[in-house]
Amino acid sequence: MTDPTPKSFRLKAACVILLAVVVRVAFVAAVGRGVLKTEFNPDSWDYISFAYNLATGVGFAHAVNDSQPFSQPVEFSASRAPLYPMFLAAAFQFSREAWFLRSLQIAVAAASVYLFLRLGLVLFGELPALIAGMAMALYPPLIMFSVDLDTENLFLFLLIAGLYVLCAAAKGISPARVFGFGVLVGLAALCRPGGLMLIPAFTLAILLVTRDWGRSLRMVIVLGIAVAMIVLPWTYRNYRLFHEFVPITTNGGLSLWGGAHLRLEPGAKLDDLAYALHRELRDVPEPERDRYYYHRAFVILDHSPRLFGEMLLRNFAAMYNPLPSALYHRLRIRLVYSLSYIPLLVSGVIGFWMLRRRWRELSLLWAWVFTETVFYCFYYGQIRYRVPTVDPILMLGSGVCLAALLGRLGRRSVAGGSGAPECRFFLA
Repeated sequence: MTDPTPKSFRLKAACVILLAVVVRVAFVAAVGRGVLKTEFNPDSWDYISFAYNLATGVGFAHAVNDSQPFSQPVEFSASRAPLYPMFLAAAFQFSREAWFLRSLQIAVAAASVYLFLRLGLVLFGELPALIAGMAMALYPPLIMFSVDLDTENLFLFLLIAGLYVLCAAAKGISPARVFGFGVLVGLAALCRPGGLMLIPAFTLAILLVTRDWGRSLRMVIVLGIAVAMIVLPWTYRNYRLFHEFVPITTNGGLSLWGGAHLRLEPGAKLDDLAYALHRELRDVPEPERDRYYYHRAFVILDHSPRLFGEMLLRNFAAMYNPLPSALYHRLRIRLVYSLSYIPLLVSGVIGFWMLRRRWRELSLLWAWVFTETVFYCFYYGQIRYRVPTVDPILMLGSGVCLAALLGRLGRRSVAGGSGAPECRFFLA
């Protein structure tokens, strides 16, 4: 089967992907030589520890001493979602060197840029897709993720792949496509539990545009079956371990308490979360610890609608704040985030406002941003969670906005307006 993508686009897309790889390799090399410094993410130790014990045949367990990921004794756990440690464990069969693991991160990022370019082409045409792809290739927060051994790169790939599976449907989505989408949703959820928000996003999008309720219900059922096939084996493993129902992780209570504690209690510090995760209640079974933190969260919230609303607003502000908090980030990092995020936010919002007449066929994108934002506002919202989930959607809007501006300056029409290829991923 021949690739219908125009040859000119393929060549330009290859240049964008090459650029993404080059800047990430340069950044990783600069960090490795000490020329640049990044903020260390302590979660990396956890993922490395789980991966090491998986790779050495121990099982899904992490070192009790969280600062020594390869040490003994170990604790069998469900404190982290399993997919990324499994990814690292597979890599450990070849090498545990930092350069090799970061090279894999870069390869996953390059694959994400490729699928993102294809997604932009399907939705809006060549020029907006290339602009959006350039934004992803050069976006500093995404480049920084190449150094961290954390879930963002893999999660972003699964998200873009899932969106592309549905958006690439030229004549409406089929059960086979929905099933494939469901498999990717399940994998995304096993990478980060927030990936489950693709289920209500899909359902909401269907409800907004459906004309055939029976067919829509069948699609949602197919999606649920596909997700369950991926997630339930892990849930069963957790039941065997704890003899309690733990769908994916035991971190829900801690995340809710973290959102309430950091946003509502005076003097709260980010270190409080690390202490709660690694040192407090170490001898208490994880499900019981999870319930304990849910209880503490509701004590803070005091069943008060006002406090719930205040927590939601403050988590929202923390996620979408144009300038990161000085409490958690150095000035240089804050400036880099702001100088890259503010233009993206403005141009992305303008671009989607220009696309308001296409809201039905783009409903999955709108619904995803809405459901993922609500999810993190209820738990613990921060910039790191927004970057691989919401910012790529803004990049698509930026591509449309800047392509329209270039088209107006050049006195010609651009893709994304009347000349855009029609996307029918929710139209029967």
